[in-house]
Amino acid sequence: MAAALISSLALTLSGCVVNPDGAPNRPNESSEEQGGGEAEQPDGEGKSTNVIASSTTTATDLGSDLQIDIYALERLENDLLRLRMGITNKSSESFILGYGLSGSKDEDSASEVSLIDSKSQKRYLSLKHADESCFCNALSEALAGGATEELWVVYPNPPADVQSMTVITPLAPPMLDVPISDSSESVETGNLAGDEILNLTLISDSLEGDQTGRTESGDEVSIILSSDILFDTNSSALSEEAQEILEQVAREIDDASSIVVSIDGHADNTGSDSVNLPLSKERADSVESTLSDLVTRQGISFESEGHGSADPIADNTTEEGRERNRRVSVTFEK
Repeated sequence: MAAALISSLALTLSGCVVNPDGAPNRPNESSEEQGGGEAEQPDGEGKSTNVIASSTTTATDLGSDLQIDIYALERLENDLLRLRMGITNKSSESFILGYGLSGSKDEDSASEVSLIDSKSQKRYLSLKHADESCFCNALSEALAGGATEELWVVYPNPPADVQSMTVITPLAPPMLDVPISDSSESVETGNLAGDEILNLTLISDSLEGDQTGRTESGDEVSIILSSDILFDTNSSALSEEAQEILEQVAREIDDASSIVVSIDGHADNTGSDSVNLPLSKERADSVESTLSDLVTRQGISFESEGHGSADPIADNTTEEGRERNRRVSVTFEK
């Protein structure tokens, strides 16, 4: 199966502020470590809490009243990378962070915040202990109105020539090119699981190669996804590779203005319409189901349809043409 072509979809999203003018400072605070390992968070004395990047949430009821600030992305002495971030509730009501930034084992933490190395096209996931708990801290209670609390997460250390990374959170637009600093601190690691550093499978602006890519017409974007990558033959169950691709499609939908997303399944002319029509609809429905779970922006509706072999975009008499015709397209306004 051909690998998806590489582009910089995750790195073209907007909405964050890096090195804001007059960035506020906040008092140093210590945080209690979440259970599951022996990691120790130093008490913060002497640390800089200058804000080096900020982003407000687009996927919570608080909206821009919930702000995520980056204080540091720092290499530790024991060959680890630590992200320190502040969560500020600018509303008058308390807010429960819950699983907004975390996985199911790490409530009120930032365990699902990841880092992108655009140079080598790698995605760094947070380190975990052997019991699968995050190497991070967590909020001890709801975030009070007007309050700021600090979260920290530890990652594998990227190569020395990586000087900045993009911070990706589930709740807010990415924070681009966050600089990496050096720290003289170290932390006890306990029993850690292995590093999780993923290759980015991104969507190209070209339809060459594996026939997965993007086309634009006026204010409309259509992302064309090869069925050969998304599904096994004659199946509508999404592959493991499809999940990562659809995560990137979801991020682009989140960053767009459209409130309607159209999903269209297509087949080549192999076989009969009695097979192709329902299969193309089932595949469109599978993509819709996954995207509806991944998209965080509110007020979006999905429309899915199967077309069978009725709308080819290439010559069905060649294998290459048939491969291009086996596709699911996701269309929305920019």
